Amino acid sequence: MAYLQSVLLLLGLALVLFAYGHYIHRTGDWGGVLRFWTRGMTLSVAEFKIQRAGLLVLILAVVVRFGQVLFQW
Repeated sequence: MAYLQSVLLLLGLALVLFAYGHYIHRTGDWGGVLRFWTRGMTLSVAEFKIQRAGLLVLILAVVVRFGQVLFQW
């Protein structure tokens, strides 16, 4: 189960970083990524979907970790 958690964390992080890397390559705007809490980043539809998928996988990894701790899988 720890292997699954690690894989999900790495996969989610890779997806989010890929989306941000694609955004930087497309726009050349490093400042938008560094100030992600402002509305400076305008992701394309594909970048947005990849970012959300990465965040979903990261949240799934956290749920797996909670399940592992709570139910001693």
